[in-house]
Amino acid sequence: MKTGGTRAIHGALAPPLDVPALLREVPELSLAEGQSQGPFHHLDTLGHTLEVVRRVEAELEEGRLGARVGEEAREGLRLVGLLHDIAKPVTRTEFEGRAIFVAHDSVGARLVYGVCHRLRLSARLTDLATTLTALHLKIGFMSNERSDYPPGRLVRAAGPFGEELAVLCWADRLAAQGPRLKEEHIERHRELCVEFLERYRDARPHPEMDYAKLSDTLGLSSEADAGYVAGRARLLASRGLGEAETIARVAGLLNSDPRG
Repeated sequence: MKTGGTRAIHGALAPPLDVPALLREVPELSLAEGQSQGPFHHLDTLGHTLEVVRRVEAELEEGRLGARVGEEAREGLRLVGLLHDIAKPVTRTEFEGRAIFVAHDSVGARLVYGVCHRLRLSARLTDLATTLTALHLKIGFMSNERSDYPPGRLVRAAGPFGEELAVLCWADRLAAQGPRLKEEHIERHRELCVEFLERYRDARPHPEMDYAKLSDTLGLSSEADAGYVAGRARLLASRGLGEAETIARVAGLLNSDPRG
């Protein structure tokens, strides 16, 4: 599949969005057009995705959360907003008459890796996109006693991308304005995002991954491979796995080619 690569996708994501170009670069998104969602949403899946990108842009301008995201990170966050729900079309089912998207976050991370590889994106951008896709629901549930990512674990899993994660989660919430949504739901989500940012900053430092070293250690063939493996390794490490076991597990992640 021919693609314009990094320059084309970032150009199409610059405001105002070039939707036809985005669908050419990421044709997987066309499956989301017309796909209905639950009562907390007012847009179909594609419309919601595009609204998340716009809401990310608005939050970076308005700073309602106070997230510390540099100018360089804007392009990356636009891309994450575009890709974070990429697995919804293939995970959609219905339960008691309402649409649900079971595991669209974890399945989506794998699909995002395939897109990043096809677009020849950098290791860091692939790490950002796959990590935030995997975690984009977690802030909203981090205070639940049954959460698989309580605050401390979520902070570790986010690594150097905690500020960006908060912006994405907030934009995702604001882009869903269905009839079941109440003002207190929005305010509670904002409070959770702010709480996460406070915990994240208290837990510094959050070192960057050495992608070149990881590539050399595992014999990886592309930057996207290194970014995806780095993100998965961080998620495993956040659950308490030691370095040796983490490396052993992530070494097999690329055996099944997501591009095929």
